[in-house]
Amino acid sequence: MLATMSHEIRSPLSGVLSMAEILAATKLDKEQYQLLEVMLSSGDLVLQLINDILDLSKVESGI
Repeated sequence: MLATMSHEIRSPLSGVLSMAEILAATKLDKEQYQLLEVMLSSGDLVLQLINDILDLSKVESGI
């Protein structure tokens, strides 16, 4: 169940991060770019946590 929930969160989060990366390639002022960098780094951290949860659930289930 935890693996399913993590997967359901990971997919939309990956989409948000992809859109943020596209946004980073546009013309932003300094403050907007700094805020975007925080958003990207925070999103990457959450994505890594989700991936760790998925890995742990695989180990626990013997996969």
